[in-house]
Amino acid sequence: MPNHDTLAGSCLCGAVHYRVTTVVEAFYYCECAQCRKLTGAVAAANLRCAPAPLAWLRGAAARRTFRAADGRDFSRVFCLTCGSALPWYNRDATALLIPAGSLDTPPPRNIESRIFSAERPSWATMADGLPAHDAFDPG
Repeated sequence: MPNHDTLAGSCLCGAVHYRVTTVVEAFYYCECAQCRKLTGAVAAANLRCAPAPLAWLRGAAARRTFRAADGRDFSRVFCLTCGSALPWYNRDATALLIPAGSLDTPPPRNIESRIFSAERPSWATMADGLPAHDAFDPG
């Protein structure tokens, strides 16, 4: 029997809070062009979970959904105040996607893979060998 995890999260400004008990099926970096555009980052870190009811503890009315009209199944739910990404269901509600950055509780597992890696631009590296800094780059 799969393990059920209770995950809680919120947006940056604190207007929206959620909790869900679900089975985490995968944890990955998505390197698709759509995730890059919406996050402004090289990749989106998402947990794909079994569909389960989301409890919106605060700010349910402060959310909006963007759903791409064509192409692959692509959506984004976000806070109207700060723009933070929040959990969403895919079109046919067979999966719940949770942006890892929205979590206030640690994810139950580490990132396991990268998806849509063929769409990663040539300038984007996710190499562990890059210099690392605890704060802003001192240079």
